[in-house]
Amino acid sequence: MDTVTLSIHEQELVKVVRRLPAERIAQVVEFAQFLEYQANQTNGENAAELAAADARWEALLASEESQQLLEKMADEAWTQIQAGQAKPMVFTEDGDLVPG
Repeated sequence: MDTVTLSIHEQELVKVVRRLPAERIAQVVEFAQFLEYQANQTNGENAAELAAADARWEALLASEESQQLLEKMADEAWTQIQAGQAKPMVFTEDGDLVPG
């Protein structure tokens, strides 16, 4: 069996997805596909620039402080969703976010 080592982001994503109900997992997949599409639409950015930006984000998000902040933000978002204060994300056929 091949062993796959997941990045910190992949590990966190897997943990989040495992806690979601099935209908929410489908939304996560759709959003990930949207992000993938957006990433493929980069204008003039080369692979080295993208790799450097990814490395900066990886370093930033690896800190305990960042993880705590992300968890706090997720908790706040979940509270807003539960209270009916959140709006659904709507996308165009091209995958662009419709202004709310």
